[in-house]
Amino acid sequence: MKTNVYLLSYAPLIGIILFSMSLAIATSEYVIQWLTRVGVYSEIIALLSVQESKVLVLVVFFTVYFMLFSAFKLVADTFNQLGFAFFARETNGSSLHRLKPGATVFLVGSGISFLFLNSLLAVIAVLLGTFILYLFYYIWQVSQLMSTFRAIGLLLIQAMMWAILLSGLAWAMLRLFNSVGDIIL
Repeated sequence: MKTNVYLLSYAPLIGIILFSMSLAIATSEYVIQWLTRVGVYSEIIALLSVQESKVLVLVVFFTVYFMLFSAFKLVADTFNQLGFAFFARETNGSSLHRLKPGATVFLVGSGISFLFLNSLLAVIAVLLGTFILYLFYYIWQVSQLMSTFRAIGLLLIQAMMWAILLSGLAWAMLRLFNSVGDIIL
């Protein structure tokens, strides 16, 4: 029985939405507790109702997480296709097509993350566990598609690109943090 090849096309989007929502709910609860301890939340309540302030914080964090995950998905797809351009010996894209069912790993992981909404650390742990499971799936699929040399090359070039990107982001964040600290002091 043939299935529709586009059946899993929406799995990444749904996974991003669900992970963004679960992280936004967990983060907003944590931030509201922190704002209450600091004493700022009572001032916010003077301007907005309790429900409006919770919804506002939730929408802000959902938007931030959605944008981050969407950007990382775009970068990951670009890195993946660039790596396949260097190391795959094909012209029709069947290798990339075989990786599409891996989106169900993120879909299931995002559904599981809703079981742990009360704990931000637990939601982050589910997210990291999902990334690790997908990494194993990806390595297994790549090892089936290519020779050992090409698979290692593909994995190394992707690891190098991610390391450069993430270290660059970390450096930029540290520079921003230091410049803000210099302005304040």
